[in-house]
Amino acid sequence: MYMQYFLGLEKYQEEPLFDPSLLVHFRERMGKEIVDEMNGIVVVKAIKESAKKEKQKTKKKNRKDQGQQPKKENDLVENKTEEINASTDKEPTAKENAPQEEQVTHQGYYILDSTIADQYIKYPTDVDLLDKSRQKSEEIIDILYVNSGLRSKPRTYKKVARTKYLDFSKRKNKTAKQVRKARKQQLSYLDRNIRAIETFLQSDNKLIEKLDKRTYRTYLVIQEIYRQQKFMHDNNVNRCDNRIVSIEQPHVRPMVRGKQGKNVEFGSKVLAGITEDGYTLIPEMEWDQYNEGNYVIAAVEDHKNKLGYYPQVVIGDRIFVSRANQLALEKLGIRLSGKSLGRKNHEKKEEEIKQLKEEQKQRVKIEGKFGQGKNGYELNKIRMRKSSTSESMVYMIFFVMNLVRYAKEVLFWPFLQTAKLPIFFLKELLPPSGFRATLQSGC
Repeated sequence: MYMQYFLGLEKYQEEPLFDPSLLVHFRERMGKEIVDEMNGIVVVKAIKESAKKEKQKTKKKNRKDQGQQPKKENDLVENKTEEINASTDKEPTAKENAPQEEQVTHQGYYILDSTIADQYIKYPTDVDLLDKSRQKSEEIIDILYVNSGLRSKPRTYKKVARTKYLDFSKRKNKTAKQVRKARKQQLSYLDRNIRAIETFLQSDNKLIEKLDKRTYRTYLVIQEIYRQQKFMHDNNVNRCDNRIVSIEQPHVRPMVRGKQGKNVEFGSKVLAGITEDGYTLIPEMEWDQYNEGNYVIAAVEDHKNKLGYYPQVVIGDRIFVSRANQLALEKLGIRLSGKSLGRKNHEKKEEEIKQLKEEQKQRVKIEGKFGQGKNGYELNKIRMRKSSTSESMVYMIFFVMNLVRYAKEVLFWPFLQTAKLPIFFLKELLPPSGFRATLQSGC
């Protein structure tokens, strides 16, 4: 009925107006490249607008200091006519012969840091993952058996495997011996099911056509999960390369961060940079674990390509401060803010130490930006299952945060200042904390 009202339909209809997966195709078609390009356009426009306003403010202040009154419209028109008449008689002015302004090559600072955009998945354990893989393999066996024409269905021991899993999962305290035993049981059941599927496919080559694209992909993922879990069980280790933690999202990897209360996170690793004006760029995003200190030069070049100039200072964590990064940034005329490597230099000036402390305090901005994304825009609950749609969603979140900042600083707040709206309207428009802040600032 909402569609009937808003879209002006003639009557109520039960058929959906569009395919539910239309938004998925939209996100997949845009991709992170297009969203990143749009984000760069918005950031460039916002920085130019803020620079214009700062120039206007400085001109007004200079006029006030000099005691000049703002010129009226009639005076401006008379001055323009006099300038036009004088320009026809005089020779070319000095402005025409003056050299053009030099282009800005370095400006402002650039804060770099990384975070994890968590996928919305259940916390994975080995036994849970094997139990779910076993259930998926049983579904595949059912599909193949119906289309095979065989009289007897191969045994899967579905009920026995499920009861053993529930007996294990309901225990409050699980010992390492019990975990190893439960993992071995689920591995044996899953191995039996995979061998049954292989016999089905070997007996008739056309049976593979009965599996749709998603089911066949699930079967391939299940085989890889069995291989990884068997390797870890046989070698008595708890890690392996390219470890799968979700059947629906096999591209997700465990990211060991070592943070308090959250030692491991599951999602993509995003390297973000925030400019001096508070707008965010994303130089790098990967699903595998990587050292963000190796991407400093790539981040600086991305800043140059989007904004047209290099930053004067790069501010980051200790992981960004390395000898290679310092030498590479020095060649580009950029200073890397961080503790100096090697022996401590006690002859350091107090001004340099003060400057370093002030620059490191600026890192709070990017931590606040991550908090804003995770608390307000669900950056820590990415619900998309495909890697491409998840990437575009992460880029869209940062794009929307930049749009909101641009709307507040460039569009919305100047409108409130120039419109001279009544106090009661401002009180209804803003939340209580925002209303108090505006009164305190003297708006």
